[in-house]
Amino acid sequence: MNVLVIGDEHTYGYGLTKGRLSFIGHFIRQTRGTGQSVSVDVYAHLTMAQVVSTLAQLPLSRYDLIILQLDQLLIQPIGQDCMNAPGLAMPTLPYALINQPGADRKTVFTGLRALGILVRSFIKPARTLPIAGLMKQLRPYQHNVLIITPLPHRNRLTRWLRLRVRALLLRESEKQTVSVFDADRVIRPQEEYFLPNDTEHLSAVGHELLGRSLFDFYLSAPTIITIQSTRRD
Repeated sequence: MNVLVIGDEHTYGYGLTKGRLSFIGHFIRQTRGTGQSVSVDVYAHLTMAQVVSTLAQLPLSRYDLIILQLDQLLIQPIGQDCMNAPGLAMPTLPYALINQPGADRKTVFTGLRALGILVRSFIKPARTLPIAGLMKQLRPYQHNVLIITPLPHRNRLTRWLRLRVRALLLRESEKQTVSVFDADRVIRPQEEYFLPNDTEHLSAVGHELLGRSLFDFYLSAPTIITIQSTRRD
């Protein structure tokens, strides 16, 4: 079984201690438990332009399952960088500016920028947002696609923004008949699901709950063609 994953640092378990699995790790472990051999390609920290470019260049027909774990990128304007986006970006570690001089000003700027993105998402027609283009791009592979709604966030403004993305994603996926796993029904914006003193990144408990729930959804989703177990009784 060949799996493609495009997402953020949660795909590789950012902040988890050694030996702890990310939600993708738990999903793969559950899948292998059915008797399947699994090969996984993971791309993390892509801009929306890079997501579009990567999907265009990869041989998507070779994947049995395509998992997308995206956030407010789905309503953020792609901009001119789409023309120059590298084809296959590699994972990079985030948050190089945290605790450096000017970090507070950067946080305020990021919050204002997020608010602007949210306002534009209400003004602009849904068909002009990146989310619509992504759905169109994935349409030929819709029975192998599983999209995860933005993970809950403990910061109120970011959570508000992600809930807006969630609503648009659920609406657009219904139109395009693409399976969407609603992470908001599994993970709550409460401290027990997150790393200590971290408003964004899931704890080992959060990752395990998300991974196991994702696997259960994968087996039951009516629009996904699942790979049947080869285990013999």
